[in-house]
Amino acid sequence: MDIAPLPGDDVKAKRRSESTRRFLKPFSILLNNNKAKVGFALLIALVAVSIIGLLAAPYNPNADIYARGQGPTSAHLLGTTAYGQDVLSQLLVGAGPTLMVGFAVGLAGTLISVIIGVISGFASERVNALINGIVNIFLIVPGVLLIMLFGTFFLGIHQSLGYAPTILILVITGWAFGARTFRSVTMSIGKRDFILSSILIGESRMSIIFRQIIRSIVPIIVSNFFFTAMYGTMGLTFVEYLGVGNLLQVNWGTMLYWAINNEAYLTGLWWWILPPSIMISVLMFSFTLLNFGVDEIANPSLRRFKAVKKNPRQQELKEKVDFNA
Repeated sequence: MDIAPLPGDDVKAKRRSESTRRFLKPFSILLNNNKAKVGFALLIALVAVSIIGLLAAPYNPNADIYARGQGPTSAHLLGTTAYGQDVLSQLLVGAGPTLMVGFAVGLAGTLISVIIGVISGFASERVNALINGIVNIFLIVPGVLLIMLFGTFFLGIHQSLGYAPTILILVITGWAFGARTFRSVTMSIGKRDFILSSILIGESRMSIIFRQIIRSIVPIIVSNFFFTAMYGTMGLTFVEYLGVGNLLQVNWGTMLYWAINNEAYLTGLWWWILPPSIMISVLMFSFTLLNFGVDEIANPSLRRFKAVKKNPRQQELKEKVDFNA
């Protein structure tokens, strides 16, 4: 025997459906944006490259048993290094650590930025001023320079700066930019009528933060993740390129270090220096394109401008109808 749902159950189901639809709307807009589609496709392709490098690299990237400085051949599609290592294997294996550091810095930095920024923007004036002072201190701390100092110290004691310390330092020095943004946005949203109404009816601050404020700034959170991931990727690249990291690790930064250190650009070993440079550029380009898509979510006027640009005649007729009405 079927039991008819209670009226209250229908209302709750509709509210859950509406909440889910609102939460997924930004992601549907993102996937319908042409620039974001290209950026997402490039990012997926790079992730696939990292998986291939983890599971099916043609050679051991550290094996230096092949002909030195050999150009691309059927056996070595991207040639070999001046040490006799296969460039393609290094490129495939090096994709995983590079993406891992970028995503780890992006996730951890964004999480800290959201927590501190939202709490600061929705706290009392005294707490807000205290947190703002801390954020300002971290804003002026140069992350790459700090890593260079730690890397030099580790080299002095005959140790190497691994991925974990690099990620930690980049997160510590990279969260403040996003926190400043989230603080400003939260302070703006906190003055709106629906937030003030929630406070007047007695809704808790934590409920307001998680159910209303964070939901409203999801596009900005996603955008901050991509920017922080870019910072993490470039930070790792600079650290390895300058030679203060663990040079025995295989990633795109160490590939550039050894290529530049052996003057590949002067000796004609273009197949050694170009592939990692191109892959890093493609990764940055994919993050940039995804940010363009996120900007259209956060700023609806960009979508309206795009619609007007595509069909100006239709917009002109619409304005005449609105004026006559």
